Amino acid sequence: MVGLNLLFALLLVLTYVSVYVNPEQFWFAALYGLLYPFFLFVNLGFLFYWTFRWKKLVFISFVAILLGINHFNGFVRLPYGNTTRQLKAQFKVMTYNVNLFRLYSWSKLKPSYSEVFNYVKNNSFDVVCLQEFYLKEGKLNLDQAKLQSGMQIYSSYIFRRSTSAYGLAILTNLHVVCTGEISFPNSFNACMYADVVKGADTIRVYNLHLQSTRLKERNFNFLLRNEFKFDSKNYDELKDLLTRFGVAFTKRARQVNMVVEHMRTCRYPIIICGDFNDSPVSYTYHTLTASLHDTFKDAGSGVVVTFNGLWPSYRIDYVLRDKRFSTVSYASPRLKFSDHYPVVVEVQLSGKR
Repeated sequence: MVGLNLLFALLLVLTYVSVYVNPEQFWFAALYGLLYPFFLFVNLGFLFYWTFRWKKLVFISFVAILLGINHFNGFVRLPYGNTTRQLKAQFKVMTYNVNLFRLYSWSKLKPSYSEVFNYVKNNSFDVVCLQEFYLKEGKLNLDQAKLQSGMQIYSSYIFRRSTSAYGLAILTNLHVVCTGEISFPNSFNACMYADVVKGADTIRVYNLHLQSTRLKERNFNFLLRNEFKFDSKNYDELKDLLTRFGVAFTKRARQVNMVVEHMRTCRYPIIICGDFNDSPVSYTYHTLTASLHDTFKDAGSGVVVTFNGLWPSYRIDYVLRDKRFSTVSYASPRLKFSDHYPVVVEVQLSGKR
């Protein structure tokens, strides 16, 4: 038991180290971040076991968990020391991966754009960031989207065809000084931004969609199978699965570094919204939160999951803010219009304008 405890305590600590390793150099380390919840629960089990036995060995897991308390707060937000209720909201933003509004041909559910746009229209957002924004001839066009949402739409398309368009969109009725985009090579993901004027302040809002893992149905079937026999078929399946993870980790690292470099040229207060496709224990998250604050840690509560599919069942959608903002509220409404849940955040500008 002591040996196992030491082993899992070490594995938990290695997940903390993994966030400092650039997957472009060694992508395998990023897998440890995905396993953080598992190693955490095992160490919590040891913690309770040794406590029940009244053994000093309880400190093995206690110290291992304490060393990563900042990572723990990225998964679980305990409702203590929250002073955000005293603040007054000045800027309300939502990020939402809308899953192409379910307009893809294989969807068994009805299109969801009417429900999404009605929610936007009825909730007085200053800015809305949509990922997997999709227009399709005969179903939904840009003018219809503007009319139904009641907002102006600034879009950045990753690809356009004669009858459809796919990409990102920022919705707002505030004055927009300028918009721009950061193109990611060899990817169906991208980043766009808009500089919006709120009162006397100009705020830059980034809408970010980082590389997807792009798991196929057979990958899920392989993960869910009860028996893992070592044969050539399973070897090929495992190789394919690891290859997909490796490509995704590597591309995300390259993409997030491009965004951070772009942010350094901005003199306005910054908010980043989007689907990062990565957990709070990852190089992606660590790199972005080195200079920005996670609004979930500011004002969230409990455990929040923003992807309602099988994998990755983590908080992968975020709103980050720089130090010139204070977070007033954080929420992730359980809307059923996509395979993601939206994140809604209210902030207040503080300090120098």
